[in-house]
Amino acid sequence: MKTEFTNWMVRFENKSQNTAYQYAQSIDKISRHHSEMTKEYYDLYTSTDLLKIKGIAVEYGIGGKYSDFGNYGNGTVRNAIATYVRFLEKKNIGKEINKIDSDDIELMKETNQALKENNLNGINFTYERDLQSSLILQAEQLFPSYRIFGQNKEGIEYNIEGKRIDLLLEHKSEDKLLVTELKAGVADFKVFGQISMYLGLLSKKYPEKEINGVIIASEIDESLINATLTTKRITLKTYKMQLMLEEI
Repeated sequence: MKTEFTNWMVRFENKSQNTAYQYAQSIDKISRHHSEMTKEYYDLYTSTDLLKIKGIAVEYGIGGKYSDFGNYGNGTVRNAIATYVRFLEKKNIGKEINKIDSDDIELMKETNQALKENNLNGINFTYERDLQSSLILQAEQLFPSYRIFGQNKEGIEYNIEGKRIDLLLEHKSEDKLLVTELKAGVADFKVFGQISMYLGLLSKKYPEKEINGVIIASEIDESLINATLTTKRITLKTYKMQLMLEEI
């Protein structure tokens, strides 16, 4: 759905690729924020309940109970969900979306490649996104001394100099930040370079703070273990998923 939404914005609303990408990302941010606020997991991209999505759009609109979050990025979040509602309305009517020509196919290829390069495509990303949502909801349980950075939870997919940190946490009583990098599969030495860059960027922006990082993955490659021997600022953790069944 995210790819389809991105293509629609570029083709039918004449939005730039960058704006379309930011709006598509914002829908994920709303899903995570709404899940955290309601304590109930909800993914806008998989929901088929247009009425409920419209209600959520009102909540993030001007005067809504989550309007502060909706105003994030000069209103990008608020505008993104309003645009998503329009997209779903058009899709339900059956107009525009199914008009695919050669230009559309080429655009979809370009968009899919861009999403892939940003780890936003395929099964692995879907699984990683679910893991990230779980991490956000349980952040203060998993890291009791920390909370999500920022008054409006800006630490969720925190952007710094064009780079995206999965989750940035701040210490509740001390001048400390914790960068969390989540990998759905095996994490190798390349993740060490990635998180080290984040620590460096944050050190420049917040020189007065102590900044550490943690890499969370299902499996840690030996190369990553060796890389982290050079510093005590980056720690490694593995996660275990619990299967829960509910009666229908």
